[in-house]
Amino acid sequence: MLEKSDKQTIKDALAASAKAISEDTELNVNFGIENLRQSSLPEPLQPVKNFNDLRAKSDQVALINKYSSNNLFTHRDAKVNEIIKDLDLTRVELLGSKKFLGVSKNLEFLFQKNINSLDANEDSSSVAISHWLRSELLGQELGRPDSKKFEDLYEKLISFQEKYLGQLEESLESSLDFSKVIFSLLKDLEISVDEQQPEEENDEKNEEENEDESSEEENQEEEEETDSEDGQSDEQDTSIEDEEMDIEEGEVDADEDSWIENRSKLEELLKKVGEQEYKVYTKDFDEEVKAEELCDSEELARLRGRLDQLMESSKNAIAKLANRLQRLLLAQQNRSWEFDKEEGQLDPSKLHKIIVDPLTPLSFKIEKDSEFKDTLVSILVDSSGSMRGRSMSTAAICADIIGSTLDRCNIKTEILGFTTKHWKGGDSRKLWLEQGKIPNPGRLNDLRHIIFKPADQAWRRGRKNLGLMLREGLLKENVDGEALMWAQNRLNKRPEQRKILMVISDGAPVDDSTLSTNSTNYLDTHLRDVIKKVETASETELIAIGIGHDVTRYYKKAVTIHRAEELGGAMLDQLTSLFET
Repeated sequence: MLEKSDKQTIKDALAASAKAISEDTELNVNFGIENLRQSSLPEPLQPVKNFNDLRAKSDQVALINKYSSNNLFTHRDAKVNEIIKDLDLTRVELLGSKKFLGVSKNLEFLFQKNINSLDANEDSSSVAISHWLRSELLGQELGRPDSKKFEDLYEKLISFQEKYLGQLEESLESSLDFSKVIFSLLKDLEISVDEQQPEEENDEKNEEENEDESSEEENQEEEEETDSEDGQSDEQDTSIEDEEMDIEEGEVDADEDSWIENRSKLEELLKKVGEQEYKVYTKDFDEEVKAEELCDSEELARLRGRLDQLMESSKNAIAKLANRLQRLLLAQQNRSWEFDKEEGQLDPSKLHKIIVDPLTPLSFKIEKDSEFKDTLVSILVDSSGSMRGRSMSTAAICADIIGSTLDRCNIKTEILGFTTKHWKGGDSRKLWLEQGKIPNPGRLNDLRHIIFKPADQAWRRGRKNLGLMLREGLLKENVDGEALMWAQNRLNKRPEQRKILMVISDGAPVDDSTLSTNSTNYLDTHLRDVIKKVETASETELIAIGIGHDVTRYYKKAVTIHRAEELGGAMLDQLTSLFET
């Protein structure tokens, strides 16, 4: 349980941080009832399970105080006004995120959490536009809700991107200009088709709304005072422990100069009171890179030649299994017809009857609907140091044969790999050391996500890149949870009806830099959380193969093999099982 002094430390740190970010030493932050526009945050819970929320919301309070304005374009449609008001908060957050890296991460966490809780039937107009702006202007990789309304609107936004994105970015500093562009965008999205109100009417409405807001704020303050007095009388019968934990609601007066020190104390406190929320210290040094960009064409050709040599010994055995999968797939894709129909496609086999008897009615045929869905298979290969040698060469051979087999069956294949750019943290750790070694920094290494073959690339062009898996020095450490998120996000953007993600790994996630500065199960816990989301909240069919490593304790659909030579058979068995069902 939190001590009274610990709870006050959290409040002091959040209030001081808000003052520093807003550059307003007079800013008063209250705790008790959440109202961000009145600089009021919820109470810290017992234990502190809502700290990440509080930190993000305190950043919102600071940015609202710094960048917000009531000078917005208004319209006679209340729904449009509500969307414009919501998106002005997005404008405020975009400005702050561009200036403060830490703020950007906190607000990204909060926005993703709000997306995850979005109801499928809820109006998602402002959320979709905010998602689009954050993705395009900040480069944030955000998940999407499982909502057809959201997806339909997002497709429209992409179609208007060239027209509006530049205008919105240029107008971020002006709430009025930004809201005007938003209104034009809403009209094109057919969220509003009415004409704009006259400026005089807008001004009058703004004044009336401001008066109403002032009146509402006064009434709310009176209600809060009454609730506070009633609450004190109710609490007289509570236990001594609860009485000690209670801290009077009200403003926190924290010295701006001490906010960094308070933040440090706060992080130490969090380590005591609960499990860490997964976070990333910085993504500035991460990279998503195509295989051909990691070495020159001459070396790539040499590595491909080496892979071809290694394939000779095991190619025949795996090829036999691949032929079985190919026969299964082609059988499922065969076209079939229904004959003797009154309409449809003319049946040429019955035309001779018309020549014999011109009065014979025409005969038509209709193609039966195929149950075989348009499919994409993504193979995600652990490219860490422990895979070096036989495991990695076998993974490359199997990916080559399976990819070519699926290609012959018109099934697209994507082959991805994941590792880190450096051992022991790289540039991320150097930055962390320079910035004072903040406790519990989260993931602390530079990720390298490799695209060996994208889904839309022809197989004859993509196969040459698979030799890169054999390159010495490429394989380092592995942060599996974020790699799985990356692969899943790529699948989310694809149009195929059926999506299969196959993960190949030989061990649990390991990154010494991250594990030495966070809890020992930090990466493991995050991987489990990501797997759960993919398996339960997406349409992706997730399967895993562990080489000498029990992946069944992570994944629902998984198999563990004990020799690399078994990998080809295991991959093909898993795929065959999926396509048979």
